[in-house]
Amino acid sequence: MAKKSKRIDVNTEPEPLSHNPFAELSGADVPAPEPESTQEEPGQESAFRIGRTRKGGFALSVERRPGGKVVTVLDNVEGDAEALLRLLRKRCGAGGAVREGAIEIQGDHRERIEALLNSGIE
Repeated sequence: MAKKSKRIDVNTEPEPLSHNPFAELSGADVPAPEPESTQEEPGQESAFRIGRTRKGGFALSVERRPGGKVVTVLDNVEGDAEALLRLLRKRCGAGGAVREGAIEIQGDHRERIEALLNSGIE
């Protein structure tokens, strides 16, 4: 025997919601969160420093890992390497890690990182 389904009349006006959990917040004065700034203040020094090679460039290299993975490595990082890592991950759109004073970014991003470092990282 077939089960009877309850039919809903779609031609009538729907009933208004009986309870709105956000109604009491409509008049509340809630401040909007301030966006986090990734740029440095004009008088503030950067928390990290990248040493250059003897020829004047940056110590950027690409390593091929087992399994065919490619990693861009930035050596000679002094200071807050985590802050630089966050910035590079955001600008390159890739993951990364800090290992033994070097920053590793997943993928081949030599050109993009070099351009960022030469521009003074804004």
